[in-house]
Amino acid sequence: MSKCRKESKFDDCLYFTISRLFRIANKYAEDAFSDLEICPTHGYLMILLDEQREGLSVSEIADKLAIAPSTVTRFVDKLTEKGLVEREKEGKKSYTKITKKGIAEMDSVFQAWQRINDKFIRKISNLPYLKGISKDMGQLADYLEEGEKFEIDFTI
Repeated sequence: MSKCRKESKFDDCLYFTISRLFRIANKYAEDAFSDLEICPTHGYLMILLDEQREGLSVSEIADKLAIAPSTVTRFVDKLTEKGLVEREKEGKKSYTKITKKGIAEMDSVFQAWQRINDKFIRKISNLPYLKGISKDMGQLADYLEEGEKFEIDFTI
């Protein structure tokens, strides 16, 4: 892949390609969540809390969702206003837990994520390729965050 220079094509620019892919995926997600009163990232937070019913701290949520703690606080505030999650204090620590109302909404959240996956599958009929590329992109993100060199075999 060539370097992003003034004379290079957008298609050869990794940053442009990743940004374009994000915009497409984000549109799919926003469309899938349009019936719910939460955004897709709030859905991820609810799934996380549904899996960890004992609750999680802001820093644990931030680590798992790869977002800033201040962003987690904003998300929790919005979901608390809707009655979907709650904060509980244990001594000096504060934990966020999913509420009964939040648990009742989980089927809708999972259905929204399924609609996103279904749309990708309709567009890319080669499901093993889609699963492989998702795994590879996750590994790439991990390596970029850790600053390590990443090598991948793109032969199919």
